[in-house]
Amino acid sequence: MAHLTRRLVRLFAWSTQARLLGIAVIASSTVAACSLPAFPPEGTTSTKTSTSTGTGNGSGATTILATGQDSPTGIAIDGRSVYWTNMGTSYADGTVMTVPTGGGNPITLASGQNNPQYVAVDGESAYWTNAVSPNGTVMTVPKGGGTPITLALGQKGPFGIAVDATSVYWTTSDLVMTVPKGGGTPTTLASGQNVPCDITVDARSVYWTNQDDGTVMTVPTGGGTPITLASGQNSPTGIALDATSVYWTNATSSTVMTVPKGGGTPSILASGEGPGITIDATSVYWTNGVSPSGTVMMVPKGGGTPTTLASDQNFPCGIAVDTASVYWTSVGSGTVVQLTQK
Repeated sequence: MAHLTRRLVRLFAWSTQARLLGIAVIASSTVAACSLPAFPPEGTTSTKTSTSTGTGNGSGATTILATGQDSPTGIAIDGRSVYWTNMGTSYADGTVMTVPTGGGNPITLASGQNNPQYVAVDGESAYWTNAVSPNGTVMTVPKGGGTPITLALGQKGPFGIAVDATSVYWTTSDLVMTVPKGGGTPTTLASGQNVPCDITVDARSVYWTNQDDGTVMTVPTGGGTPITLASGQNSPTGIALDATSVYWTNATSSTVMTVPKGGGTPSILASGEGPGITIDATSVYWTNGVSPSGTVMMVPKGGGTPTTLASDQNFPCGIAVDTASVYWTSVGSGTVVQLTQK
């Protein structure tokens, strides 16, 4: 293993071939885990500005909503505010943050977190994973602030997270799990998975990517036999879905893919490695996290010519979209970015 420092605790290679693998090392325990780029910016400050970053190639304006962040990674929105995780520089100083979509002073919702990764929100709360092993946690806090609550303890490298009306869902190094939002005993929905990474949910089923064996999977939210929607993929990482289809990024082959929810032949929509992917009514959006020349991209759901929304981004990572804007985290520059009038 190489480059194991306090600022980079996952072993990975992310090159033009875009292989993305993760190793989380905690004390004497080593566990395979889905990984995102982990290059906290050196020498950043906590000054909050509103200015452009990189190059916005669409017709809209690119604005920094937050700067001076320590490895911002996962991101979520709720129509009024943006929420994100900062991995931090050690396993004890991660944070969960929020800022209004219209700009303002970022607010810390939770501090002292242990390597927080993906984040999800509902009408009342934010939820996130603390990706350490074997004592990772799944957490929640009210969006208006308060004391963070632990929903699940003793998780092996929890990573992706999603919520529906009643439950929270997440991936670990080899499991897909769920627990009621109000707390209770976590339930295993799928075991024996090969480094499950990102996860999403609809009214009936949970969907996730298995990074190591190249599969895209689904299982009913109430449990059952997992079904393979796609196999032979190349390090599938981010995942999103709409009413009819599932979308994901392949890190190694640098492709953006789709397949019907009911199964079928996967189709290539565009070249793109992720890790982040999201959708709106008409388009698919993703980040190409190649520092320092990363891009934020868009392509119609039905396929076509991809559009570069922003270039020269420093390890763009998580991505979210609403009716007016695209939002993403930039690990390398320590920023949360908004592109309006997408």
